[in-house]
Amino acid sequence: MPGDETIEYTRNEAGQLVTPEFIAFLQQTLSGKLAAAEEDDDLDPDVRALAEELSVIHLPEWQSRVGRKLAEPTVTSIKQATRVAEYLVKRGVRVHPELEQIRWVPTPAGPPGAFDTGAHIRPDEDGNWPSPDPETFYDLDDIDVRQGDEGLWSATHPRGLSFEGPTKTDAYAGLVELLRDRINEARTSERPQSAT
Repeated sequence: MPGDETIEYTRNEAGQLVTPEFIAFLQQTLSGKLAAAEEDDDLDPDVRALAEELSVIHLPEWQSRVGRKLAEPTVTSIKQATRVAEYLVKRGVRVHPELEQIRWVPTPAGPPGAFDTGAHIRPDEDGNWPSPDPETFYDLDDIDVRQGDEGLWSATHPRGLSFEGPTKTDAYAGLVELLRDRINEARTSERPQSAT
């Protein structure tokens, strides 16, 4: 029939049938970037800038005016970011970096950007954007230690790290060591960048 097109599927490692578009969407989600199909060279720079902001959005903690927490930091996305950006640009919306009051930064040596809640920073009095110390991302106060059903203790950190041990102390100490390694890795990777 006219207009009837055949959809091609491929089998993934788990044996599921998926489309190339679905694979592209997953890659976009993992990388936190626009899918290749949306990276058109003819795209208006204003549309591209706005679409990049909308494709993966890292929202900060949300508080009421009186300071009560309404929501934790989260990550969301707009699946048709380029289409929405084109519409919004036609409505007069633009990205103005000079008006930026808050900026998202990824967790140093952390998980992929699309899943990372990272942190939000604000400029200092001189308008400069600070580089947060990696230790602020891997705060020891955020460690949670619980005993599992099998008797093992598990220490977890919201930045995606965990460690199991036979005792509560072992689990905690193991996770502290992982956090120390992650902080050192982040600091080491920052040094060459700051020298340039």
